[in-house]
Amino acid sequence: MRLANYGVILMLASLGGCVTGFTVVEPGVNTFGSLRVTADENWNKAPSSFTPSARSNSRTWTQDGMLLDRIMIIPGVKDGESIFVSRNKSAALPVFRADMLPNEIEELVESSIVKLFGEGQSAVGTSGLRPQGFGTDGGFMFDITAAVTESPDYRGLVGAFIVDETLYMVMFLAADPYYYDKHAARAEAIIKSATLRTKSITNF
Repeated sequence: MRLANYGVILMLASLGGCVTGFTVVEPGVNTFGSLRVTADENWNKAPSSFTPSARSNSRTWTQDGMLLDRIMIIPGVKDGESIFVSRNKSAALPVFRADMLPNEIEELVESSIVKLFGEGQSAVGTSGLRPQGFGTDGGFMFDITAAVTESPDYRGLVGAFIVDETLYMVMFLAADPYYYDKHAARAEAIIKSATLRTKSITNF
């Protein structure tokens, strides 16, 4: 595995975080606005101050450290919003559109990660687009790979669904092959657990 240089470390940290200041993720159902995700044991949550490229309502979890593995929970992306936040004003991120098809969401993820890493510094690809249910809502999953200059190669999974013109996404990325193989099954279970809270009905 190649050692990431300082600049790449900072960029990867923006998607994940650093090595201190984590808090333990409670096993079981975790709620992010209207999105619910079920965690198993030993995940650690990065503080928001360590994830400057994450949306304010997003969360990032890891097992072995952000440069090695991470799960990004991205709830409530409205039409016209990006899935990440760019720290570089000259590198505008692509935005989600409520009428996007699944293959267009794939392209959105690819281009968003390339923009964050720096065009010419990374190659991102997706494959294996397939349907996936999230509770009572239909969605899809796909596989992702990312090769970054002077950094480990990454592999991962993305699950996403759109409800009321709002995108909900859970993404797993890990250094390939060791850390991907180590955590992929658990990460896939977390992604597939994503569902929206059932709205309560009040009788008058």
